[in-house]
Amino acid sequence: MNSRNNKLMKILLILLFSFIAGMWVWNGYIHSEYYTADSSARAQTAVSLPGTASAKDVEVNVAVNDRTGILNERQKELLAAYARNYADTLCTLEAQDISGLFTKQDKSRYINMAAQKILVEIRKMSHLDLTLSYASVSYNISEVKVSGSTVTVYLTEENVQRFQHLTEDSCSYNINHKFVLEETDGSWLIKSHEQEEDFFLLAVEGWENASGADYTARAEKTVELITADALENKEVLKISTGNPPEDIEVKNTAYDRDAAVEYARQWCNQRNYTGNYLAYDDYGGNCQNFASQCIYAGGIDMDYSGYGESQWKFYSRTLNTKQTATGRSYSWTGVDPFYTYATINRSNGLICQADLRLEYAEKGDVIQVGAYNDWRHSLVVTDTVYDRNGNMIDITVASNTADRWNYPLSAYIYTYPRLIHILGQN
Repeated sequence: MNSRNNKLMKILLILLFSFIAGMWVWNGYIHSEYYTADSSARAQTAVSLPGTASAKDVEVNVAVNDRTGILNERQKELLAAYARNYADTLCTLEAQDISGLFTKQDKSRYINMAAQKILVEIRKMSHLDLTLSYASVSYNISEVKVSGSTVTVYLTEENVQRFQHLTEDSCSYNINHKFVLEETDGSWLIKSHEQEEDFFLLAVEGWENASGADYTARAEKTVELITADALENKEVLKISTGNPPEDIEVKNTAYDRDAAVEYARQWCNQRNYTGNYLAYDDYGGNCQNFASQCIYAGGIDMDYSGYGESQWKFYSRTLNTKQTATGRSYSWTGVDPFYTYATINRSNGLICQADLRLEYAEKGDVIQVGAYNDWRHSLVVTDTVYDRNGNMIDITVASNTADRWNYPLSAYIYTYPRLIHILGQN
């Protein structure tokens, strides 16, 4: 009997030690660089990747897809060279020399160089390493116009950026470009280039407010103006990080955050024209319209009970402030009007707390971002990112105009955020 008990005790001890050893090995694994969290099951966990990327360390893919069949190989190679330089800039956070791709006479050359410099300098201000381990840029040409020695190319860009601290790719879609190519002495060069994306739009805005003895000096002043604004925004955020939660009465807190994020995933790169929905890309951007649709998909009812900015509804394109289920409110499609609604509405409909500290962000919330003295853009929170110690280090978002998915807030060139935290509805 004692012999049998001794054998049983030995077996139990062996099993106990095996369990402890297994847990020790597992703990070492999950804290190593080889472990990747299951982002579908929980918030993303940052991956520690050593060092800063250089052009030789990363994989870059570039494609130029000419659906028109009009461009020749040299023209497509020129566009590919611009895309490659841009991708290398994203990966390394070192502005590439693109001057040789442009004609020397036009100011567009200097605006483009300033734009990429702005992107680099602002991303370098982040507390995170925003270099990339992978990038792809695809140009999809939709229209080509030939006039003598110039060719005007309209295209949309799709890109994938794999940030060092994220476990999933960040994707951008439908970014509009206009290139004017010119043949000079048998070579094709870029005469001008425009791009509908935050860093480029800020560069154009800064250029209009800058001055200098020549284009080089004006470009330097442009970078100085925009980066100074970004630095000021980031310094303000260190001091004033937002408000703590308030005790606000909410009758129904059943906001389906997962449903809101799933809607964002489905419609981040396209427009929903079903029912009465419309898109507002040509009227200042579709960002808040998209954010409102996501909230509605999460189960929050439209609100037509108040007047003016106290309504949040979309039944048709016509502006309507009457207390009826008709028309639309400013707050459904406008960045500032939505913020006003979120701030003042407490009786019926959507109930939010605006200007909450970013640490309280949850899936399905809205973050609005601004820069250069203006609130510009609404984003939908899709996830929160934590380090190995459980500290929130970033937030990922989806948006329209620009169309983005799983994009890190830390990488935004609009550097001043305000969180609109959704509590539910009354």
